[in-house]
Amino acid sequence: MNIIFLDVDGVLNSIEYLTEKYNSLKRILKQEEMLDTACIKNLKEIVDKTNSKIVITSSWKICDLDILNKVFSKYDLKIYGITKNYGDKRGKEIREWLSLNKDVCNYIIIDDDMFEDYVGLENNIIRTSMYSGRGLNSIHVKEAISKLKRL
Repeated sequence: MNIIFLDVDGVLNSIEYLTEKYNSLKRILKQEEMLDTACIKNLKEIVDKTNSKIVITSSWKICDLDILNKVFSKYDLKIYGITKNYGDKRGKEIREWLSLNKDVCNYIIIDDDMFEDYVGLENNIIRTSMYSGRGLNSIHVKEAISKLKRL
């Protein structure tokens, strides 16, 4: 099984997207409006081309999982699981999840942050940006597919 450990902010949105959306609506954004459909479509392409399952590592897993499920369902995406929450110990969260799920063949981590405990996981990271590149873009899609198809 292929797994995508997924962050949300900086991956499924960006400052540029959020600013444009706010300026067009002229009001505070609802949570579901904070997700860039272009980024979600890019995620969908990765999932479809690699038969991957999504595990949420983002802080959205604490309060906003229902919103993610609602938006993802519009794109036929499903959340397979979530990691425990250890704050800024996202590497620990991922390692623990992997230790409990032995049927994982390959995985990637899509995140805009580099946590200190990501040491040793670098070869699996697809690094996006909240501040440039509009989150998960076509370059990341190619990299993700390549990493998930490696043996």
